[in-house]
Amino acid sequence: MICKYIFRAFRQFGFFSILFFSPILFPLPYYVSAQEIVVKFGTLAPAGSVWVDVVQEIAKEIAEKTNNRVKWISYTGGVMGDEEEMIRKIRIGQLHGGGFTINGIKKIAPELGVLDEPFVLRNEKEVDYVYDKFFDEFEKYFEQRGYKILLFTEQGFVYYFSKNPDVSGFKDVGKTRLWVWKGERVMTAMASILGTSPIYLQVPDVLSGLETGMVESFQTSPMACLSLQWCKLVKVMINYPYRFEPGVVVVSKSVWDKIPQDVQNIVISTFRKYQKMASQRIRQGQKEAIEKIKAMGVKLISPSQEEINWLRSEVQKKLWFSKDSGYPADLLKRINEELEKFRRGTGG
Repeated sequence: MICKYIFRAFRQFGFFSILFFSPILFPLPYYVSAQEIVVKFGTLAPAGSVWVDVVQEIAKEIAEKTNNRVKWISYTGGVMGDEEEMIRKIRIGQLHGGGFTINGIKKIAPELGVLDEPFVLRNEKEVDYVYDKFFDEFEKYFEQRGYKILLFTEQGFVYYFSKNPDVSGFKDVGKTRLWVWKGERVMTAMASILGTSPIYLQVPDVLSGLETGMVESFQTSPMACLSLQWCKLVKVMINYPYRFEPGVVVVSKSVWDKIPQDVQNIVISTFRKYQKMASQRIRQGQKEAIEKIKAMGVKLISPSQEEINWLRSEVQKKLWFSKDSGYPADLLKRINEELEKFRRGTGG
């Protein structure tokens, strides 16, 4: 069972699934004494991953700033369940919060699925601009569902990979057996646009699917491709980051509101202090992962501008404003308007 959850953790495409709070017998946070607040949190990521390291650093600093009034206890390796299970446990009070990828994010605040749409965000500077411009609005979406954002960062950009050496662009991916995580709207829609029927598998089964030929192609981040060992079978990487995935660390507001105000101030300021640093670490990790993938002999293919334009057009027509998007059309419109200003150098 534990192994199953560890694999599910990696399904979150890498290093983001960290986090919070285990199912326990106490209504957390619980107080060992009048001075000490103990908060337990769990992670889907293994010990030593980027996200576990970041949270441990934050926890250490919070302890120092509060004279050890706050004690953070972490459970690594996904032993507390996957993201959907964590959300369920938060709702019934067994957990207090979590670190979520876009999959968990959309289950809490579907409006943020707008950030997951292909071709909306093109690079890291645009990510930073949209985050700064819309953070207050994004935060409200979470608060309306009873969550407090502690850290708002990212999983990173996603690429297509294939074990078929003949793949030379996006359209060729559509000629292969493409893995899709069941229930994932964007991945399923992309398979349709590329002209293939998705191969639905859970993450633990993808590696064996690649080994047996059941799956030939998939999409994920470079770091996840390495950590899942999928890249050891890959021959081609489409070197175009067509889609972005955000990531958040949240805590239940019912728990947050019980923490003394002075401690809240320290906790939130410390998490926010690490926000940009966490993103920088992920971005550096992705760059290093690409170099490692190249060193493994994987061929990086740059799609033609014509093919990029075709795919962008298909996505805009079929995904951006579809009825099942989960986000208000007005939100995507406003984000695109701000991005256009930013690209012209008139945003601010």
